[in-house]
Amino acid sequence: MSIPSQPLGATIDALARQAGIGIGLDSRLNAGHVAPALQGSMTLGQALARVLEGSGLEALVNANGAWIRRANVSGEDGTLAAVTVTAHRPLDGAAAQAYRAASSSVGALGTKALRDTPFSLNVITRELLENQQAHSLLDAVRSDAAVAQGSNYTNGAGEVLSVRGLLLGYRNNYKLDGQDLIGFLGAPQVPVEHLESIEILRGAGGFLHGFGTPGGIVNLVSKRPPQAQVRSITIEATGRGAALVHGDIGGRLGEDERFGYRVNAVEEQGNTYVKDGGHIKRRSASVALDWRITPDVVWSVDALAQQRRVDAVYYQLVPNGNGRAANYAIAAAPAAVDGSTRLASPFTYSDARSTSFGTSLAWHIAPGWDARLSHRDWKQDMQSNHSFLFANAAGVYSEQQISLPARVRSQQSQLLVTGGFDIGRVRHDIAWGVSASHIRAQESNDFGSQVLGTAALATPGDFVDPGLTTHWIEGGWAFPERQRSLFASDTLHFGEQWDLILGARHNRYISNSYDKSAVTPTLAAVFRPAPWLSAYGSYIEALEQGSTAPRTAANAYEVFPPIKSRQYEFGLKAEQVDWSASAAVFRTTQALTYTTSAGRYSQDGEARYQGVELSGKARLARSWTLLASGVFLDAQNTATSLGQYDGRRTPGASKRQFATYAEYELPGMPLTLTGGWRHVSARALDMANNWSLPGYATFDLGARYVTRTAGARTTLRLNVENLGDKAYWLMAGSNRLVQGAPRTVKLGAQFEF
Repeated sequence: MSIPSQPLGATIDALARQAGIGIGLDSRLNAGHVAPALQGSMTLGQALARVLEGSGLEALVNANGAWIRRANVSGEDGTLAAVTVTAHRPLDGAAAQAYRAASSSVGALGTKALRDTPFSLNVITRELLENQQAHSLLDAVRSDAAVAQGSNYTNGAGEVLSVRGLLLGYRNNYKLDGQDLIGFLGAPQVPVEHLESIEILRGAGGFLHGFGTPGGIVNLVSKRPPQAQVRSITIEATGRGAALVHGDIGGRLGEDERFGYRVNAVEEQGNTYVKDGGHIKRRSASVALDWRITPDVVWSVDALAQQRRVDAVYYQLVPNGNGRAANYAIAAAPAAVDGSTRLASPFTYSDARSTSFGTSLAWHIAPGWDARLSHRDWKQDMQSNHSFLFANAAGVYSEQQISLPARVRSQQSQLLVTGGFDIGRVRHDIAWGVSASHIRAQESNDFGSQVLGTAALATPGDFVDPGLTTHWIEGGWAFPERQRSLFASDTLHFGEQWDLILGARHNRYISNSYDKSAVTPTLAAVFRPAPWLSAYGSYIEALEQGSTAPRTAANAYEVFPPIKSRQYEFGLKAEQVDWSASAAVFRTTQALTYTTSAGRYSQDGEARYQGVELSGKARLARSWTLLASGVFLDAQNTATSLGQYDGRRTPGASKRQFATYAEYELPGMPLTLTGGWRHVSARALDMANNWSLPGYATFDLGARYVTRTAGARTTLRLNVENLGDKAYWLMAGSNRLVQGAPRTVKLGAQFEF
């Protein structure tokens, strides 16, 4: 386990989540106690003993849970003194705490308490993923206003996300357990059923994570062997007929429970919400093992495999003036089309097969000092026979089918050492490490393309299948890259109120076109005027790969030099027993990329993103839980060639985004009602701002009921997404559109044995 030093209550919450049990703690006993950091392998009893050392408290642990009391509970007459404890049902603990996480991994800084970090972070917990019945990354981020969806995962051929208006890169902005994943035509498509949580860094992560666009980092945290036994089966069906089964088992074995295991398997098959041809077939399995070689040394291995095929898919729709294929000159967009309408021909499909293997060795070197050596290998093979759509404002469109095999590979090894020492009255927390990665994205030398025909979006065409078939042949476009980095940081604690963070990462980037090195520094300060409140300011730089001109540009596949971005951020974080909130003011600058009127792809000028971000999670009363967030964004182009786009809004970035998720637990009943709302304002469609997309809002409703079936705890869930069946366009980066998902009904049952 890895839990930072933080208030005792936050550490107890983290231990309860990891152990999967309820831990009772009277809040009056918690006041003023700060728990030490926990690192390495230990039982729940050992962990509680360590965090309670010197506090005058003790823990009592049994098979049903744990509770904490004063170490001496006897009165003078030998009778037990009364102790008040509070506890929650094990699976409802996160909901009772408004789905809050106490800590998060923060790249090169290791694991930190959220309120002590000078960055904007959101952790989407496993319980929230389950209760919202999320099965993709796009499902998971619905309650985070800072994250915008650029595809719907069923009509579109991949997952596309942007954070604070900046599109996340497919090569370095997605991580699995802190290490690189690489995608093609979108995010890497890791099935979220195998995840414990999703950690989102909103903003630049140069020093923290290395290369990547400055919008943010999405870290997928895989399920690990639990302290308490896990046995569950989930069955789910959607309104159009797709069925899903998910099994999850885990526990510990052997003397002193030295061996841990976790196994997950998912099968989904049936019709998607796309009428007349939409179909999905998805299988995935994962295993995670660990061995506590000694109390201070733990070896872990994990593996994941997935196959996912979706029929009747297109990658994106390009709005142009005449609806003709291969015309990428942007013009006004057609009216939005309901997401259930099939636009791509039924014989189009996307088929992806991926595998991941990871291993790590964690060593608790000495009190306060830890080291972790880790490696991850990721592979994904894709056979895409998807479509590109080209439509004019009147809804006349052409469909062009593309047949293209592609392969992506990533390997990364990293050593991270963390520890601390005192010099005088100043505490130093040190983190340093080295990282090396090799990434390769490659297309087959066998490529097929065929214009299928022209029709109207209101009455999509039935075109003849041209029978496009392509195979993997070496020699196609390839983009290999190697990254090497050395990083170090020092967090200086001046008493209980002030922290100063100094960090730097030396990056070396090697590709076909260049060999470049650069240093990305970080400087940040945290001030705590009260134990529950912190204020921070930070400066961070990010380094990312230069853009590659797309196949459709006049300078196709031209590779541009690396881009350095800069971010300034100031914020407040507050945390109390029943609620937490944060506010951030930020300014990020990034090199601007776009296609000129002459059809050339350019990396010219600068895009400036500045705004205010607000978020909060609260248990408002005994029955109410609320998650809410909002972003006010000013995204503009500056310093473009000849100044023709200066001062114009950056395409795809909305001025306002809001998201809420609420729960109401009916008093005296195991029934919880849920609801959600998401609003995205208008977005500029082109660089000159001649055209724009209208804003939209969607509403969700749901319920869950907890009972017992043949001795198994049973949770019945119903979620209706986009209740009003709103038709709207998602924007997949600059100028590219995808239908928003229609009304979708999900009904499921989870049995825990």
